[in-house]
Amino acid sequence: MAPTAPAPLAVILRVVAGEPRTPSELAHDLGSSEAALSGMLRTLQTGGYVQEALPATDGCACGPCALKSMCRNANGEAAPLGLLKLTPRGEAYLGRLRS
Repeated sequence: MAPTAPAPLAVILRVVAGEPRTPSELAHDLGSSEAALSGMLRTLQTGGYVQEALPATDGCACGPCALKSMCRNANGEAAPLGLLKLTPRGEAYLGRLRS
């Protein structure tokens, strides 16, 4: 029996889990177009699996993060680039896939 390929939405979640990415970065990394990816990202966002990683007034909306030192949105000095990050629900879903 051949192993099954991971679902496209799970592939996107795995890439976002590695590092917050913009939709254009995701499209490039996944070998897709932004137009093709936008519907899947909308589905993941509506389902509560990903969210925008935007700066808050007192620090980063992401919370404590190992990537904060290299995050483009952490200090809020530049306009947000539409970074996406996993939500706790997205992290839990990936955890179940690994088990």
